[in-house]
Amino acid sequence: MLNDDDKAQLKAEFPGWSIIYSSAGRWWATRGPLGRGEEGRAGSVDADTPEGLRRESREADTPRASDWRMR
Repeated sequence: MLNDDDKAQLKAEFPGWSIIYSSAGRWWATRGPLGRGEEGRAGSVDADTPEGLRRESREADTPRASDWRMR
């Protein structure tokens, strides 16, 4: 269920992402366009809960070792 506080907290924590709660009850975060050096990074993530979306967004924001080799 949509909780405006959850959405506001996610927006504050991930300012580069658009936070969406779908009519199907799913949470989404999207960003973009991704810039040079961000190839292979997630432009969108989704989850069943705000906590799950927070986890997925953090993971998408965390550079992987392979990201550093691409630069």
